[in-house]
Amino acid sequence: MDLLPINGDPCRFAARIVDLDQEVRRIFPLARLLDAVKHREMALVRPRLWDDPREDAPSLCMLDGRGLNPAKGQHQLADFLAPAWAQCWSLNPGSDTLLRAYSRVRLDETRRNADRLNEGVTVTTTVRHLLSASEAWHAEGADAHIVAGGVEYLDDKEIWQRIVNACNGQHGPGFFQTVQGRADSLLWKRHYFAHEQEVRFMLIGREWSQDQSVPDVRLMPIDPDMLFRSISFDPRLQPFETKEREAELRDAGYKGEIRSDQSYQGMLGLLEMKKEWPDP
Repeated sequence: MDLLPINGDPCRFAARIVDLDQEVRRIFPLARLLDAVKHREMALVRPRLWDDPREDAPSLCMLDGRGLNPAKGQHQLADFLAPAWAQCWSLNPGSDTLLRAYSRVRLDETRRNADRLNEGVTVTTTVRHLLSASEAWHAEGADAHIVAGGVEYLDDKEIWQRIVNACNGQHGPGFFQTVQGRADSLLWKRHYFAHEQEVRFMLIGREWSQDQSVPDVRLMPIDPDMLFRSISFDPRLQPFETKEREAELRDAGYKGEIRSDQSYQGMLGLLEMKKEWPDP
């Protein structure tokens, strides 16, 4: 694919994703998921709101042209970057590490979760479903490109070297004024986070003047029953509270599949013996 200018016609594609039908998952805060289902819209946020302070690495760089002849001084690379909003999903099939990172369960004396505000809910879909869900929005709100991309985990030095190479390459800093360049800048992440196996669903603004304020959140209309393949509640909840959560989700309007997560279910093994054994 040729490099597409940011201010060109809106485009929509997947990058560095081998199988568009592979299941991806995301742990939504309970309240946000209920809002998403009820209002039938999903929020994408600016990278600066994410926990990692080194997200969107090019936005942290200064171009130093003092050694040129004639000298150009210094200029922030951020001025070349179109605003972007994203939502993070994961190829990780599920782990205790991710569950505890994005969902808090602290049972009180009544066996209820005392930290409902930080309780998470696991939602599954596919990249193909995400791109399909954005089709109608893309047709109506063509102020942004849409890219679903697999995150590439790199050493810090490699991330900075890629930025240097791009800025000194054929397109110069203008590389980041292409859709692919801007998408790449949001798909380079430190090895420190490699366990997340992240896939990012991104909106990249097409026309945004430097003096125009940029909202921190963009809302995309969705059909939850079409987009979400399944929903599972935190497996550490007690059964009675899981039933209450299911009722809330149904009341919000969700008609799709709700899966039972057995990750914290106790087990008892029955071993068939083939020979006698001594009594204990």
